[in-house]
Amino acid sequence: MPQVPYDILDRIRDLEQGQRDIYGRLSQRPAQNQIQGGNVTVGQGGRFFATSPTGIAIVYIGDIDPPHPDGSRQTGMIVSREDNSPAMSVWDGAGGTQAVILWDRHGNPIVSEDRNTGQGLSRPFIGGGTWFGGTEQPQYTTSSTSFATLMLSPWIKQQPNLTAWYLVRCSDGTTSGEIQLTDNAGTAISPVISVGSGAFFYGSTSGPVAGAHESTTYLRWQARVLPGSTGNIGVKGLATYGTTS
Repeated sequence: MPQVPYDILDRIRDLEQGQRDIYGRLSQRPAQNQIQGGNVTVGQGGRFFATSPTGIAIVYIGDIDPPHPDGSRQTGMIVSREDNSPAMSVWDGAGGTQAVILWDRHGNPIVSEDRNTGQGLSRPFIGGGTWFGGTEQPQYTTSSTSFATLMLSPWIKQQPNLTAWYLVRCSDGTTSGEIQLTDNAGTAISPVISVGSGAFFYGSTSGPVAGAHESTTYLRWQARVLPGSTGNIGVKGLATYGTTS
């Protein structure tokens, strides 16, 4: 072997040691596709994608169409299934107020918050149905010219509005009146509904429910006869369910 200057051998040994040091540090550090501390920021209109092997964006976060009506960009999130159908979103298709929405595979919103009031659910509508006889008469009646409460029903507020069905009857052709739906504090939920002389019908009314989310109240069906009536008026509450605003 030819004579090699000592300083060159030292340099080779230093390079080998440096290489060993690098390999050692690499084995101790997290892989470059992992973050074990700190933050990751995607700004300035950027977007974050997590895609399936077929290229479907399973998770999309960031700048999203359409923009807001004032021209500013909308920032949102969409989580999709592998078949590219949306599963969850924080987004508005018209660029307006965003809502958190869960979607079924056919693109129908099945669970969402109320975007208009910002309180409670928009979907699903919670409630149930009630069967009643086609010739059934309300059991509770009044002949007072002032509103009297004839029926009460407990209610827990999950949605900002409700729709209530009712059956109403004036006892005879000389009697007309009005009905309304209020909460337990007397705050009107529905507008006053006019009932003509001798009328006997069923229908529905809708309106907002006052109070905090999940607050408890009683719904009150109230009725009164109009001055000059000689009979009575009765109302029976039927199905009631929460609705969006």
